[in-house]
Amino acid sequence: MSYRVFTPQDYPLPYIIEDTTQWPIARLTTDSEAFTAAVEQAVLTKLIHRYHGKEGLKNELERVLYQERIRLTQTPWKADPKDERQFWNNIKSRIVKLDANAGQADALTTEEDILREIVHRYTQEIVGQFNPAAFKIARGILPFFFGRVLNAAPGKWFKTLSANAKTIHEKIPITGDIEHIRSLARKGTVIVVPTHFSNMDSIMVGWVLNEIGLPAFTYGAGLNLFSIKLLSYFMSNLGAYKVDRRKKNGVYLETLKTYSREAIERGAHSIFFPGGTRSRSGSLEKRLKLGLLGTAIEAQKNNFKKFPDDLAPRVYVVPLIINYHFVLEAESLINDYLKETGKEKFIKENDDYSTSFAMVKFIFKFLSASSSLAMSFGTPMDVLGNNVDENGDSFNHLSQKISVRHYFMNHGELTDNQQREEEYTKMLGEKIVGQYFKHNVVLTSHLVCFCAFELIRKKYNYVDIFMLLRTPAEDIRIEEKDLIAAIGRVKDQLKEMNKNNEVLLSLELRFTDEKVIEHGMNNINLYHSRSPLLRASDGYYYTEDLKLLYYYHNRLDGYKLEKYV
Repeated sequence: MSYRVFTPQDYPLPYIIEDTTQWPIARLTTDSEAFTAAVEQAVLTKLIHRYHGKEGLKNELERVLYQERIRLTQTPWKADPKDERQFWNNIKSRIVKLDANAGQADALTTEEDILREIVHRYTQEIVGQFNPAAFKIARGILPFFFGRVLNAAPGKWFKTLSANAKTIHEKIPITGDIEHIRSLARKGTVIVVPTHFSNMDSIMVGWVLNEIGLPAFTYGAGLNLFSIKLLSYFMSNLGAYKVDRRKKNGVYLETLKTYSREAIERGAHSIFFPGGTRSRSGSLEKRLKLGLLGTAIEAQKNNFKKFPDDLAPRVYVVPLIINYHFVLEAESLINDYLKETGKEKFIKENDDYSTSFAMVKFIFKFLSASSSLAMSFGTPMDVLGNNVDENGDSFNHLSQKISVRHYFMNHGELTDNQQREEEYTKMLGEKIVGQYFKHNVVLTSHLVCFCAFELIRKKYNYVDIFMLLRTPAEDIRIEEKDLIAAIGRVKDQLKEMNKNNEVLLSLELRFTDEKVIEHGMNNINLYHSRSPLLRASDGYYYTEDLKLLYYYHNRLDGYKLEKYV
């Protein structure tokens, strides 16, 4: 890879658009009334066409009401509007009146009227805004806060807590072709698709995009997070739109997708977490939720419809892999994964911080620890998964320049084809998953936990994973020589894979095998009350929480490294 590598001293890079009021997300907020009206009209047009007449539409409204009443009863949240029950009770009364007014030409309420009201409510709930003044505050606070916690400025008030701390950019290295991404953001709309392991991800992604000089991005944030005052203030003013994952009905999902598509068409750079939710198992996402990804493809097609080929705004997709040594929510996430493995049912959101104080406490703990993380950008692509150069031109797997517009044409005409575009979305999802694995930075904690757990699995290879995880802690002992040998073999294989551009390695993997174990254990044991891996006085290694060891082991799942342990 031959591209400019920025040093920690280079950051933050200058913004590609200096005037924040001219950022696409700011213009979207300025034109918010017209934008939301366009979203609502597009949703109404699509749904009225989809449900074919009054009877089909009425049936859909009844399904929406039924699902919403279950949500209000079974999974209420603090962030829910106070008038939720009142609103849906009113909708129920109006649906009941539909039958009473059937056949009356002067009926006061129609199916379309009710649909319009529901869509309007959903849109107003979802819509985000961007406030340049709030952004300026955040831009000043975060570096100040990070710098104090990390002791970036010697002699300051947090120095005693982190005497050997590095600067923020030494602690959080940013890898990838940054100039390429900046160039594409000047030419079109960038969709960043990060991996998702923690509720910290939104903060870290927003920070890294700001550091490389991109305008603020719009992104979907879980509605439950808006009950945390600290988060709510900044998210509500920095472009976040609300996503309520409890709402599974067709009207809500169509409104959410239309909101995303309209924002992209208007040039708003966006962040999608295509895994849909945090990785419960700790592994890299292998199966993506394709709903919002499909909106990027639809937006690109619509841009081609509205503009001549050489003037049509382009949409680009950039994977981002977040690499933590430890994850705040690991314990609750792996418990959810083990409880729900193989079941496609609702998983309760476990919020390990539910107040502003708890959030600040964790950020402080996370940044003041002598740990680090890595933010790794993948190769920029078009919406079909083809690589693009710095000019925004697309190239196929044979490095031949291609026209993306032609992929949306049939017999020389631009056409709508849902089945075709669903296939394109699957293709894009597969390319993103491939990038996740290729640009994943293997940390020492990943390697050590992987090898330790695989040694345990091999010892008890006659039981399934659920039985294995119930093994008494006193029965788990790993000989030092076995762990060192496994680390060496797997590390050698990872180096070969790195040469073949199949994975990235952290600098610490150049350490000796013994030092790799020490570094990995020091990092993985920083946060959790029960340590995933420890060394006993007799030289044997053991675990206080086998499930946590399994969770961190899973970060290298999918690379077929088991045979080298």
